[in-house]
Amino acid sequence: MYQEQRMSAIVEYLHTHRTITLDEICDMFTVSKDTARRDLVKLEEHGEVMRVKGGATLSSSHIVDYSERTPTKAKEQIAKEAASLISAGYDVLLDTSSTIALMAKYMDVKHATVITNSIDNVDLLDQYTTCDTFLLPGKFNGKNRNVTGPRTISTLQEYKVDQLFLGTCGVGADGITSPSEEEAFLKRQMIQCARQVIMLADHTKFEREFLHRVCDMSDIDILITNKAPEADVKEKIEQNQVRLIVTDVDKGEETQ
Repeated sequence: MYQEQRMSAIVEYLHTHRTITLDEICDMFTVSKDTARRDLVKLEEHGEVMRVKGGATLSSSHIVDYSERTPTKAKEQIAKEAASLISAGYDVLLDTSSTIALMAKYMDVKHATVITNSIDNVDLLDQYTTCDTFLLPGKFNGKNRNVTGPRTISTLQEYKVDQLFLGTCGVGADGITSPSEEEAFLKRQMIQCARQVIMLADHTKFEREFLHRVCDMSDIDILITNKAPEADVKEKIEQNQVRLIVTDVDKGEETQ
């Protein structure tokens, strides 16, 4: 296998497993540690990974554009579970997230009011539900297919919703983080106008940290994921009395 093929496979592996060791690369491709190390050096030069002791982790700058994210069975399960928490008559705020967009297919509640900054959410809600839907004003971001900016923040300050469904790029023991300052600021404002904050995060988001802090674990009421997090994150969840819902029934659990 050529180096470019190995590098592509390493990045694909990291999207699922978050970290990779030199030994794992050697076993996967039957190469020496020197060869594995050279692959990681080149990937780091391209800005795709960050080398750590004994291996590498996915670079915080290597985030797949929203439009390129594909639905998975895990995200479908998380979305279905999240939608089941909405009751008729609720006022709901939806963040921009590929998992949150999937919720529309399962939101069969009547007379719910939905506020969102995502144009995809608006389109899907129109197809699948009878919800009253409001699109927040602001500057359109083609990369994330949503609106952001001062007008978005200002309008959010006028609302007090029953539930916020929040997406994320990174969930760690120290809290929730984002690679985008603008998105982090917007999420913080969303949290402030919600009575209940529900975070949707598949297992690939755990143990990932980015530059901009969104909130502490104590700001989250419910966390829905497909696999239980590692011990340090799980401990923080329990300490802050966050309700953890794990959709993988074979490995999952629910804690209050």
